[in-house]
Amino acid sequence: MRLSSTRAEALLAGDKIAVAEAARTLLKPLKHNFVERPWGGTLIRSFKGLYPLPDQPMMSGLGLGESFELAAWDDDAEARAHPSRLRFSDGSEVSLPELLRACGEDLFGSEFVSRYGKAFPLLPKILDIKELLSVQGHPEGNTEVYVIIDAEPGATLRLGFCQDIEPEVFASELRKGREQQEALLGAFAEVIDPAELQGVLSAWMSRRHEPLSALAKNTKIATSEQWQAVGHLLTDLKALYWRVLDSMNVISVQPGQVIYNANPRRILEQTGRAPSSEVHALGNPDNKEILALEIRLPGPTLRAWDNVRFPVRDIDVEAAIAALNWRRTEAGEFIMMPEEIANRPGTFCSVDSEAFRLEHLKPEKDFSVFVPQEPPHCLHAIRGRAQFLGSGGSRLGDLEQGESALVPVAVGSYRVESLAPDTEILKVSLPVNA
Repeated sequence: MRLSSTRAEALLAGDKIAVAEAARTLLKPLKHNFVERPWGGTLIRSFKGLYPLPDQPMMSGLGLGESFELAAWDDDAEARAHPSRLRFSDGSEVSLPELLRACGEDLFGSEFVSRYGKAFPLLPKILDIKELLSVQGHPEGNTEVYVIIDAEPGATLRLGFCQDIEPEVFASELRKGREQQEALLGAFAEVIDPAELQGVLSAWMSRRHEPLSALAKNTKIATSEQWQAVGHLLTDLKALYWRVLDSMNVISVQPGQVIYNANPRRILEQTGRAPSSEVHALGNPDNKEILALEIRLPGPTLRAWDNVRFPVRDIDVEAAIAALNWRRTEAGEFIMMPEEIANRPGTFCSVDSEAFRLEHLKPEKDFSVFVPQEPPHCLHAIRGRAQFLGSGGSRLGDLEQGESALVPVAVGSYRVESLAPDTEILKVSLPVNA
């Protein structure tokens, strides 16, 4: 008999009946754990079927850049700031980090907890990219995958250097560019709001061959004399903007594509380093929108350059420089083709790395997809809708497009049945044995 008044309270109190029930179902967080970003777009609303947004009105006017699908790793500042929450049938709620701290071993098993603790060591997100993101990297050992859900025709992203780069020269250019950006902001401090400046400059920067005279015609926020006074700064910054973008591979993206951001094997053989992410700038200067599921380990993002964005954001050139591979790569080295797994109809694997494994589950009307018993893992509904049935036919829950879930260890093997045409569920698992 439960002594607590709500299901959330029962779980936090360690009620054995409540914990056992939770351990045999999908743990499905609320699907609107959004974060506004200066580069965010609008595709994510329709993808998740959220009009208007529940419980989270937009206040800043920024686009919805990210949805934290499963955030339960307190050592990561972003995950700690935007923890996932679960809401139960009685209306009670609990944050996923709280739940795992209270009964993580019951949900994940002792072997998983002994390796990762009572937390979930991935930070999957839905990215809605309308404008160009910063040029960035991650600490050594951190790789990431982008599963393209939707993209405007002609959309691209930058990934990996397309030529050998001299890091000291590159770093010096970026530091000088940041100084020029600060000088530009200082020159306009009394007459232009940084957000207004961004609105004007972003379009001009993205049009490679548009001269300074075209910008100086915009006299609503500054006079032509004021534009001319900072003309040398603007010209230098625009040249650097394009020089940085041109140093990276351009990858055309389309729905269904899997892009694995990790050092190519030949690079690892040359350097002996742990597999790490390459330099990347997601999005494109044409503002062609991209919706993608990003799978990565928790950890800091190291910004090297922010594409002359205002208001200025923190960058760390030195940390990014130290983390990046400076050898030439090719766009094709990052494109992964899912391959069907032998004796598992409807199951395809695209990435199998030291950090995580991605399987694409594609049930159809005529057959379900079988998933053998595994350690805890997560699921993400890319398209359609599916229900999940345990080995004895018990109903574990369902997922529809835009939803994610954790699968506790006690669930064991299960089957995935399609409830809508063209259903695809992405399954992400982690290594447990050292």
